Amino acid sequence: MKKLITITLISLPMLFSSNILAEGFNDNYFEVGYSTTNRSKFVDETMALKGSIEMGNDFSILVRYARETGDWRDPGEYETSTYTRTRIGIGKTFEVDTNTDITSSFSHIDYDLKQTKQADGSSTITNTSSKTDSYFASVGVRNLSDSGIQTNLKLNFWRGGKVKLKSNEIELEVMKHFTDTLAIGGRVMRYDARQGMSHLAKWTETGVFVRRSF
Repeated sequence: MKKLITITLISLPMLFSSNILAEGFNDNYFEVGYSTTNRSKFVDETMALKGSIEMGNDFSILVRYARETGDWRDPGEYETSTYTRTRIGIGKTFEVDTNTDITSSFSHIDYDLKQTKQADGSSTITNTSSKTDSYFASVGVRNLSDSGIQTNLKLNFWRGGKVKLKSNEIELEVMKHFTDTLAIGGRVMRYDARQGMSHLAKWTETGVFVRRSF
């Protein structure tokens, strides 16, 4: 509930606009999002800030900051984790028609992980932290209907970096543009990791977001 209150307060300034929706896509925006997963451990909730700035010739600079938190019980102990991710990259779109684009992006991600462990019956809390990175690529298609409904379907690929990650995602976003500057939407993502780290397998993430274009 506190997370939903926070996102509401952050989003209130975005609601004061009376412009009508213009034609075409706008890749100048700031976005606030909240999501949850069905994972049994490591990450339960995510708060994310995301931005895009058009650079011309259908290129954009993309930035995303996310804070992921979770808590769970393993046999004999209670654990918590906090991940922070900073992603910076470049996007490129290819117009199919006035309402449809092919989308693509390539980014670098820095991770910062903090984890705690407390054994049952003990007051001692053990803290650990680590840093790593990986690379992120995406390709997809987006469509904007005449009624202001935008649908984004993407395939995301995580590879390399210090973490030696090799995993894939399929992500669907649907948002309603109420004005030129305000959109509210939802997203669902299926994550499939394919490396030897036993705690990474398959899970689903669902969330909501508010976008303010400029």
